[in-house]
Amino acid sequence: LCQQKIPPELSRFLRNMAEAWAKEPEAKEQSAGMFAVFVTLKILGVLISLYFFLFGLDLMGGSFSALGSKGAGNLFTFSDNPIAGLMVGILATVLVQSSSTSTSIVVGLVGADVLAVKQAIPIIMGANIGTSVTNTIVSMAHAGDRIELERAFSGATVHDMFNMLSVLTLLPLEIIIGALSGEGGLLFFISKGLTNAIIGGGGESDLRFPSPTKEIVSPFTKLFLSKDKNTIKALSFGAPEALSCGTDCTKYCVSSDMSKAWKKVAKEAYETLIACSGTVSCDSGTCYTNAGEYYENSIETGRTIKGGFLKDAGDVAGGIIGLILSLVVLCGALIVMVKLLHSLVMGQAKKVIMKGTKMNDYLAILVGLGITIIVQSSSVTTSALTPLVGIGVLPVYKMLPMTLGANIGTTFTSMFAALAVMKASSLQIAFCHLLFNLIGILIWFPVPVMRKVVIRAACTLGFYASYWRMVPLIYILVMFVTVPGVCLLISLLYSASVAGGVVVTILALAAVAGLVYWWVKLGGCYKVVSQEERDARKAEIEEEMGETGVAEPKEETQAESAV
Repeated sequence: LCQQKIPPELSRFLRNMAEAWAKEPEAKEQSAGMFAVFVTLKILGVLISLYFFLFGLDLMGGSFSALGSKGAGNLFTFSDNPIAGLMVGILATVLVQSSSTSTSIVVGLVGADVLAVKQAIPIIMGANIGTSVTNTIVSMAHAGDRIELERAFSGATVHDMFNMLSVLTLLPLEIIIGALSGEGGLLFFISKGLTNAIIGGGGESDLRFPSPTKEIVSPFTKLFLSKDKNTIKALSFGAPEALSCGTDCTKYCVSSDMSKAWKKVAKEAYETLIACSGTVSCDSGTCYTNAGEYYENSIETGRTIKGGFLKDAGDVAGGIIGLILSLVVLCGALIVMVKLLHSLVMGQAKKVIMKGTKMNDYLAILVGLGITIIVQSSSVTTSALTPLVGIGVLPVYKMLPMTLGANIGTTFTSMFAALAVMKASSLQIAFCHLLFNLIGILIWFPVPVMRKVVIRAACTLGFYASYWRMVPLIYILVMFVTVPGVCLLISLLYSASVAGGVVVTILALAAVAGLVYWWVKLGGCYKVVSQEERDARKAEIEEEMGETGVAEPKEETQAESAV
């Protein structure tokens, strides 16, 4: 038997197998080596995109400083109206599909003194609402299965309901307290206290240590735009007030701070200022007779962009070009950074999410928080959770705590942006973003009755979506485009005509009241979905809300079997 010849086909097969076994360790080594190379390149990509993100913030601050100093900052006066600010925050975040981007832009605006903290708070609230559109769009991928669409849309709109209810609770409180105090509301004062505790003093001056991130990106930013801080500071004081001191006599009282700023801008021209003589004087500050002329000729004509290739374009044109460029870089860098982080960690993060379905609710919040800090996007976290809700693995009532954790985690970006700007005001608005989410959670989550309001609202929307599959699309167009757009136009109408604004507001409220009356009193809701169908599906909705009283693992099994 041993002397028999082996068939050629078998001989070739055995030889190929032996060669494959010999090469297998080498192939594994090559595969491990390629994996390490790809991971290293991705990490390098994250660092590079982070650098450009910081560069975009720095360039945006300089651009807004140039625009604001020349009066172009009046373009942003719409934010004086909190309703308009809220709607702008929603629309801007829907357009850029990232609350991290929009809140970072707001932090940059506040740091550049274009927006006051009080004005920026409603925009931050609007950004929180706008960011939830992403996972709502993701839920529409389950439109092929009625039950999956119901679950997925319910899970996605948990995010929306929490943010909207938090705004409905905290924005009126902010407006009322602000009107009574004349300065700001609840979020404003708490964030101001935290800022003062960290940096000391009154919270109005710059932080006491330089930003390390600003030192890193500043040399690159100066290639594009280098701002003259002395001119910007001098312009911030405004023109000196002309005071009459008799017939054909005009005097200007200039404070010591204003004098110091003027001297740094145009030292030679400053020497030509003529001091008041005789009995003409000022109660405070130094008295000059030609300070108005000096301001017009030396300060107003001063250039706020003193270097970089945008210098020759002028302050306004250079500021606009720099602003557009900074927004492109900021959005692009954030998109790349999120994609790379997503590919690096989301595989492991999904395993953590699956474990989170069996966790205590407060541990689930921490899971959502940790994942969102890593991937730097609440949209990525909630969009990854939505399909799990759709297939029945993650109940809607468990989606809520992980979504709340994602809401807190996304504030890390605005905190990072505040550290890049390194000003007290930017740090304060970053605290406002964090406090809005924390206070909202304290109101709507710990107490079971309040928590059920959020979950029931989301499950109701999912219920209607299961019968009418266009509901998610209609919901997105109405809640994220039509309502913010109409409210913004109405709020801006008040600045043109108060009477016109009041009339249009009354008509809009009457239309909403008529719709509610038809829906509730005239039985419109039963024309959409009958009472019999509602009763038949009642048990399923209660199960998703966690009201069946069954242990969590069994609820998961029942949800899976219902698919």
